[in-house]
Parts: sequence; structure tokens; C-alpha cells
Amino acid sequence: MRASTMWLCGCSLLAGFVACSGAQTGLSGGDGNPGSDLGDDASGSPTLGESSGGGGSTGFVEKVPEAAPLMVADSACKAGFYQGKFTGTYSSHITVVGVGIPVQGNVEMTLNQQGSSNTQCTINVQGEGVTTESCSDVFTVSGGVISGVADGLFPYYCTMTGTLDCAKKVLENGWIECTYCAVGVIPDGGDKASTDPLAVCEGAGGNFAGVFQANYDTSTLSFTDGVWNGAEDLCTGIGGTPFAACNDGGSPGPEGGPPTNYLRLDAGYGLAPNYGGSGNWTASCLDCEHD
Repeated sequence: MRASTMWLCGCSLLAGFVACSGAQTGLSGGDGNPGSDLGDDASGSPTLGESSGGGGSTGFVEKVPEAAPLMVADSACKAGFYQGKFTGTYSSHITVVGVGIPVQGNVEMTLNQQGSSNTQCTINVQGEGVTTESCSDVFTVSGGVISGVADGLFPYYCTMTGTLDCAKKVLENGWIECTYCAVGVIPDGGDKASTDPLAVCEGAGGNFAGVFQANYDTSTLSFTDGVWNGAEDLCTGIGGTPFAACNDGGSPGPEGGPPTNYLRLDAGYGLAPNYGGSGNWTASCLDCEHD
């Protein structure tokens, strides 16, 4: 009852703000522009949350990467530690009739270059399938996390994966897996040691998974026009059937077909069973040197 009351209070204060979400967007298309496959509303600039800092309103604490980024060859893109913002709206079973509430948080990731120009790497390019490119143009995400709060009260934590295709200047195969809690806090690191995705919550909560993509600006060494779109069906299954874990982005959806079939577009999230959310993100390199 305590959790329900907290969500009710939060939502009652947001009646006039529910429509203020970030762009409803999805995958990048074959042209490398985020949202071209799932809608064209991603062209605007991301709406940033409050500035980060130790003990800020999102609960985010600045940190440095655990290992030095790997950069072995010249490239327009750079290996390094990236930080940025994550915003949008989200609806769930613990909001009033699935009303979307504002989400804000912080993005952290390390990019590692996969090799020199003399070696070849394979990459799964959206709309093209598996292709071969110079490893100097392929950068993988490691230690990718998103942490923050929904409605200024409720913590969430996401892990992320993906590959930066520097030749096309787009993040490919970006994927997030997330847990949110109605009360209490998520333990340090958001550890999901249990197959129960709610094991880290002190009270009610849920989980979702979905796409996480962006363009890359080589002049500013930053991810731009970033979008995310996640659905609870990709963790709980259609009709509430539990999964052992969230979909990894490459496995079939709960009733077959690609996982992107379960993402909703253009304010399609809300009442059961269409729980989920979408929004914007951006990130810039903190320790990269410009050419």
C-alpha cells in the first residue's frame, strides 16, 4: 500500500506534464538516422535533465572507468569514457492507470576500439545485416550503465550494450535492460544476480528492455540525437508470462519474431499490457583528445 500511495501522489502532481516527454522513437534505419524505422520524431535535440554531480537529484555519482579505454589506431571516433543524460517518460503497473511519468538520469559508458586499420571486424548493421569493416572504425561499449529516477522519487538502473560504427557514425545494436523500484533504493551497481528481475527492489517494481541508439558527431566526440524505447513485454512476456531474464536484443520476442515487434510507437505505452517508455539521451567523451 505504501508503494501505491507514493506513485499516486507523484502522478497527481504531473497531470499537466504527462505530455512533456522526449520524442517517441526507436531503431536507427538503414540511413543511419535514429527513428527512421519506428517513426520520424527523433530529429529534435534531446531534452536534458539536471546537471550531474555527486549526490545530485538523480542519485548519480560521477566516476572514472575501471579500465583505460583501448585506442590502437587513428580514427575520427575516439575510445574513451563518455557521460551524458537520459530523459523521457515511462508507464507501468504501479502508476495510476498506466499514466506516463517523467524519467531522468545519467549515462556512462566506455568505448574501446577493436583494432587497427590492417584488421577486419564484422558488425551487424541495421538494414544491411552482417558486414565487414576495418577494426579501426569499430568501437564497442563496455561498462555501459544508466542510473536515475522517475518522477524525482523512484530509482531505476539499466545496463547497455552496443557497437559504434564510426564509418557510418551511428551506434548499432544498442540495447538496454532495466530495473525500476517503487520504494527504497537499488543496491550499488544494480546487481541482478538472481533470475528474478525484481530481486534488487525493496518493494514493488518492474523491468523492461529495448533499443538504445544514436548518431555520433566526430567534431565534438559525442553521441547526438540519441533515442531509447523499451517495453516490459521484453522482460515479462506477453500476458505477464515471466522470462528468466530480459531479452538481449537478439533473441526472439515472447511470441516469436524480432524483439522490436514489441515496442510501441507514438505514445502507445500506457494501459496494460502496453507498459514501457521512450525518450532521448546524449553523451560526450570526458577524456578524449581532439585531433
